[in-house]
Amino acid sequence: MMHGPCGTLNPNNVCMDSDGKCKNNFPKPFRDCTSHGKGSYPKYRRRNDGNIVLVRKHNLDNRWVVPYNPYLLAKFDCHLNVEVCSTIKAVKYMYKYIYKGHDRIAIRCTDNNDNADIDEIERFQSSRWVAAPEAMWRIYGFPLNEIYPPLITLQLHLEGKQLVKFNKNDVLQNLVDNGLSSRSMLTEYFNMNQNDNLARTILYREFPEYFVWNQQVRRWTRRQKRQVIARVVAANPMEGERYYLRLLLNHIKGCTSFQNSKLSMVFMHHHIKKHILHMLLDVDNSLDLCLEEASAYQMPFTLRRLFATILLHRDPENPRHLWEKFRSELCLDFERLQLSVIETNLRALQRY
Repeated sequence: MMHGPCGTLNPNNVCMDSDGKCKNNFPKPFRDCTSHGKGSYPKYRRRNDGNIVLVRKHNLDNRWVVPYNPYLLAKFDCHLNVEVCSTIKAVKYMYKYIYKGHDRIAIRCTDNNDNADIDEIERFQSSRWVAAPEAMWRIYGFPLNEIYPPLITLQLHLEGKQLVKFNKNDVLQNLVDNGLSSRSMLTEYFNMNQNDNLARTILYREFPEYFVWNQQVRRWTRRQKRQVIARVVAANPMEGERYYLRLLLNHIKGCTSFQNSKLSMVFMHHHIKKHILHMLLDVDNSLDLCLEEASAYQMPFTLRRLFATILLHRDPENPRHLWEKFRSELCLDFERLQLSVIETNLRALQRY
């Protein structure tokens, strides 16, 4: 898995751009350790150990090595580039190729006179390439894409704060007087719990699995077929009551109104957060799950930063419990220095 050679060793290589530089920035500089680049792939360690191999009549060292995985090279017996995608741009990278649009091809129309000057700008054609499999698929009318099962987003709002859609020519007073416009998925969920026995036995996030939202009349009706997945829209802990309403709806069944007996504990009491956490303490382990998942692949430095973010923005009920449960993962790099428990804790906490 060696690149090139290119640059001064081979100026005509396919990776060379118009400025005479390699598009992939080879050869890479020697590095003693791997580090993260800003908005890019990691900058991998490249030892200056003097090892040289002969590739295409040129001697190349570790600066020309392409990132690889030895197991995958042996398994598939082919050239296989493997990169570490560790930032949010990895998601953008995947979406770029999934949703980049139709396949395109650059074409050039010329006559038999090979010596004639060609104006590429004037003759440029922006065309779409349709291969035989795609043409056959479209001729027979087969579906091109589908999301299954479909995802339903459930609305979340406080009392009297639902979104209302209207046209610019509508009379606002008529809109206010019309009860249809004030209906939302959440308010009609409360109404269904008052009149339907099945509705009172399921959570809000499970509601679309048994009922269908009719946008025309803005009501829930019994579902007859098709499987769906539902998610309640996200809420930031800094939003206060809206966040704890979401937490409540994800764990409590049969809520019939905002002033319902279970909800009134939340919205009528001054210490809203304390009461809701006491109700859901046994079932709300989202912070434990968050740190448990992150500890499986994050380095200790990044894991400590996540722990500090949780302390700052989530205000956990029992921070000491989280620290003691994940202390070994949070202090893994310091424990390798064979420090005492006190010194390890102090070094880890001093960073944040």
